[in-house]
Amino acid sequence: GQIRLGGRDLRNYGQQEVRRLIAVVAQHPYLFNATIHDNLLLARPEASQADLTQAARQAQIHDWIASLPQGYDTWIGEQGLRLSAGQRQRIAIARAILQDAPILILDEPTANLDALVEREILTTLQGLATGRTSLLITHRLLGLETADEILVLHAGRVVERGRHHELMQMGGLYSQM
Repeated sequence: GQIRLGGRDLRNYGQQEVRRLIAVVAQHPYLFNATIHDNLLLARPEASQADLTQAARQAQIHDWIASLPQGYDTWIGEQGLRLSAGQRQRIAIARAILQDAPILILDEPTANLDALVEREILTTLQGLATGRTSLLITHRLLGLETADEILVLHAGRVVERGRHHELMQMGGLYSQM
């Protein structure tokens, strides 16, 4: 197969260019043994504190960070060990917001969040997805109503394809989930 970005074969892009074009929010995000500030700056090293704060607000993590004695200068430990899974996830989302890449890949971005925060984050991510190519990988159907296209995978194969309302009418695997 072949992956094309903007009509060009992915293999014709340099590694740094691909990293600039794609923002990823992984199910288990990688965080460094550094401060929250430093971990956020990985997405955009020239970002101002105002940029970091805005991204953190959008990711629903700023108020918690601001409540810490050292705020954004708080060390989070190796792999963010001093943070909850939900806090790690929201920092990864803030990084993706900061990166502002034209392609967004979200792998279970709300898996570690409670229902209320999940709904708010999904609203933020839908706004973030506007005007860019977005790929959402999830087992949860929440927020898929607005997707342009949904591919349902089972045993490594695409078994259904369509929009939310079409798949619900089909009565197949998607509607059973």
